Amino acid sequence: MVFEEYGAALVLYARQWCAYPDDAVQEALIDLARQRPGPRDPLAWLFKAVRFKAINQSRSEHRRSKHHQLAAERRDPWFVVDVSQNLESREVEAFLAELLPVDREIVVARIWGEMSFEQISDLVEKSLSFVYRHYQQALIDLGKKMDCQVKKHLSQ
Repeated sequence: MVFEEYGAALVLYARQWCAYPDDAVQEALIDLARQRPGPRDPLAWLFKAVRFKAINQSRSEHRRSKHHQLAAERRDPWFVVDVSQNLESREVEAFLAELLPVDREIVVARIWGEMSFEQISDLVEKSLSFVYRHYQQALIDLGKKMDCQVKKHLSQ
């Protein structure tokens, strides 16, 4: 009886928080049916339960979406573009120049100097974890910049 009278209003109410308001209402109705003894004011209880269910559902949707987005970003591409054929040395120099001096020093020492992280740690007088973190972040930053440049070259 409550659903027949207020079902549409409950769905509308839940819609402001989540993508699947029917699910939030259905879960709240199931919880209402399990109440022993029933709430003093079933309608107020139901609206409150729908609100909580919808907000929780929204949080779950957001976490899931974020997880999927991160997983997609980490996935290796099917085809690997040979950056060396699309970038000139002056472009790579320009990308390196945009890094912080210590990050640039770490990247150059690691890639072109073929130094170990321990050796670089001694060279820049920073901890091993600092060197590794800055190296990883610098590569991410360089990758983004080079990716944009490669896409620009490929579209020409």
